[in-house]
Amino acid sequence: MRSRLAARLAALGACLLLTASCTSVSGTGGRPRPTGPGSLWNPSAGQPSPSGANAPFDADAALRRIKRLGFTADDEPGVLRKLPGPLRAIHSHCTGSVDGHCVIVLFFHGNDYVGYDAHGTGNSSVVSQDGTTVTLSYPHFKPGDPMCCASGGTREYRARWTDGKVTFSPPLPGNPNYEEPSP
Repeated sequence: MRSRLAARLAALGACLLLTASCTSVSGTGGRPRPTGPGSLWNPSAGQPSPSGANAPFDADAALRRIKRLGFTADDEPGVLRKLPGPLRAIHSHCTGSVDGHCVIVLFFHGNDYVGYDAHGTGNSSVVSQDGTTVTLSYPHFKPGDPMCCASGGTREYRARWTDGKVTFSPPLPGNPNYEEPSP
C-alpha cells in the first residue's frame, strides 16, 4: 500500500513538473505559450551554445526545443538547416491545433532560443529573413471579422538582434492581429 502511494505521488510530481516546464495556457484563450519570465525577450531563455552565434544551425536541437514549448515547426529540418543566421525565425503552430489559428514565431540567435513574437496570435507569416533581419506579416482583424477574413489589411514588422535581444520596428503590439501598433 505504502509503495503504491509513493509511486502515485512520484508520478503526480513528475507530471506536474513536466506540465509546468512546457507550456501554460493562462490568459491565452486555451492556447499554449512559452513559459518563462514576463519579458518576451529573455536572452537567457535558451541554454548557451558553446559554439556561438556563427556555428552551423542545429535544426534538430531547435525542433526539440520547439516541441518542449508545446509547438510544432511548420518547416522540415532540411529547410531549417538552410536558414541564414545568426538570427533565425521559425514559424510554428500549437501542437495538435487543426484550425491553423494558433501560431507563433520562435526566434533563435545562433543555436540559442531567444524569444517569440506574441502569444495568442491567430495568424502570421515570415515574409523574409536574411540572418540579421526578419520581416513578419500579420493580417489585422477588425471587430466582427470572421476568423477567415481579416478586413484591416496586413501589417509588417521587422525583427533585429540588438544589444542581446530581439527588437521590432515598429514596436510589436501584444496581439498584432487585433491591436494597433504603437506610434
